Amino acid sequence: METKILFDENISSRLAEFLHFESRKTLNVHLAHLRQLGWSGQADIVWIPRAVQSGFVIVTGDRNERTRGYTVADLHQMGAKVILLSPFWDHSNRWERAKWLVSRLEQILRLAQQMQAGEVRLLYKTGRSRKL
Repeated sequence: METKILFDENISSRLAEFLHFESRKTLNVHLAHLRQLGWSGQADIVWIPRAVQSGFVIVTGDRNERTRGYTVADLHQMGAKVILLSPFWDHSNRWERAKWLVSRLEQILRLAQQMQAGEVRLLYKTGRSRKL
């Protein structure tokens, strides 16, 4: 079964498109960005339930519950699978972000495949993660 990963607007749509194009032949993954789905600019409370219903694992750098509109407890309750990128993401430039995502994509895919409904994980720069 193909794993579906959705990158939100904290991650460049061009980077997500590059990752999708380069990984589609070798990895069993469907990578998408909010923009590709026509959900760009929508409030998180609108698109997150759609993503969950569509079977996506969400990858985001938005750890702020006030701006996200959902608490971690809300995400657990709705059955979302979410990978939150730790604060290193906020302090990295575009080139560092691109290199990191390319080097960690297979690890993110393995993590996504192991996640249960309602699981939220914080992913660190080192690749280590922890449940929230």
